[in-house]
Amino acid sequence: MDNVRPFPRATADEDVPDRTPPRDQAAERAVLGGMLLSPSVIPDVVEILEGPEFYWPIHETVYTAIVALATRGEPVDPITLADELRRTGDLARVGGPAYLHELPSAAPSAANAPYYAEKVHEAAVRREVLRATGEADHLLRSGEGELADVLDLVQEKISRAVQTTGPRTQGTNTTGWTFSDLTPVLDGTHKPQQPTIGARDDGIGLFYPGRVNGIQGESEAGKSWVALISCLVEINRGNHVVYLDFEDSEAGVVSRLLLIGANPDDIQRLFHYVRPGSTPTPVQLRQFIARIGDLGPSLIIVDGVTEAMVMMGLELKENTEIAKFGRMLLRPLADTGAAVVPLDHVVKNNESRGRYALGGVHKLNAVDGVQYMLEAVRPFGINTEGRSRLRIAKDRPAQIRRHALPGGRNPMHWFADLVIRSEGEEFAAAHLYPPVQHTDEPQDTAAVTDKAAQEEADIKDRETAVLDVLAKATEPMSKNALEELIPGRASVTRRALTRLVHAGRVVTEQGPRKATLHRLPPKDGETA
Repeated sequence: MDNVRPFPRATADEDVPDRTPPRDQAAERAVLGGMLLSPSVIPDVVEILEGPEFYWPIHETVYTAIVALATRGEPVDPITLADELRRTGDLARVGGPAYLHELPSAAPSAANAPYYAEKVHEAAVRREVLRATGEADHLLRSGEGELADVLDLVQEKISRAVQTTGPRTQGTNTTGWTFSDLTPVLDGTHKPQQPTIGARDDGIGLFYPGRVNGIQGESEAGKSWVALISCLVEINRGNHVVYLDFEDSEAGVVSRLLLIGANPDDIQRLFHYVRPGSTPTPVQLRQFIARIGDLGPSLIIVDGVTEAMVMMGLELKENTEIAKFGRMLLRPLADTGAAVVPLDHVVKNNESRGRYALGGVHKLNAVDGVQYMLEAVRPFGINTEGRSRLRIAKDRPAQIRRHALPGGRNPMHWFADLVIRSEGEEFAAAHLYPPVQHTDEPQDTAAVTDKAAQEEADIKDRETAVLDVLAKATEPMSKNALEELIPGRASVTRRALTRLVHAGRVVTEQGPRKATLHRLPPKDGETA
């Protein structure tokens, strides 16, 4: 029969009253019925079950079909489900459309589907542990091998059995809806989390572990360079790093890592590159993140947030979709304990970009670590020295901004300068220099000089306009009258008029009610 799971049966010499495997048919039907009644509960159920936890294979088949429909964004109901199972050739095996239409009535409440999913999960864990202990029973009865080795093997098999079905920790509330223990804060033992991942040239860390951090900037501003320098720091410390790349290729990323001095053997052992090519199902995504958690990396780079969201079918400019992306990928990655660093683009207009990347303020809201803005100063290239400035757009734990300098006219603090000094195609010196206070920064000096030159040109143009208006006037004019007739900022007109008066090219006289009037001075031979 294909509608039940095989399970080891008791042998003749075993005095066991009940060898029935743990299972809960009512709970399995209630889960499926709840998902059909209210597709909104499907994401919550998927967080608990992957599919093999169902004891009856026909229920796993139905579950897999429901998740497939939801993943593709299609309606989920008994009719669409029947079409999906007919397409896969499984409709008759699960009992036909009649059985599917019965399932919603098996769910007392759609809202309770996650609760029933937990019961299904618990039964699956119990079955896996029993299978493991059954194997252990055989080993112990056989008398083969050293007892210590057998005990180690038994423990390993039980642990592996529990992990297979994604164990839950009893008593742990992962939703956050519970009272927090305030004792460490109140008794002074709480210590602010420190940025220990990556490093500036002076050793100050760049990112917070177990948090979502970020780097944003224009194209070719050097976001990937900062990420790779941080990867190299962690690799040199003996830590695993993961590079989740939605933009480049393994050849492009690894070649740059080698260019800045990484050891090929260290890359092979500690650098884990991923180039996603299609939209993952929720189960595939959970399994992928679990594999990353097994590695225990200190740093995870997500290169190309825009491309990642598009691949996952999310709308870039919808804040709800941005928040969903954080819940689906960034937050679970950070829960592995690694510093997660997504790389994102900003709009090219530096007057309107503010602190935000493309898409919405929710991208910045999702950051609970540090968010950097990267400003291009000099372009990068072969046999050149490129430079970009790293500024702090957000520092939630507030442990990084104290190592930065005020940004001057820029409201964001200056944390570091990224400098890539290319020495041909074989090597590049990569640095994240700490900020140094200068009063003669070339970029700032040039900006001040350009602004002063523009102001001077505007005033000279306005002087000409004032003289033209006064030359055509039949009587002296007040300052207000001149400002109304001459287009442009009134402040520039006033400065031009003042300079003309001081230069003697315009004279003043007192008018009615002690008003100051302006006119051109008399020409030679004329009287005032």
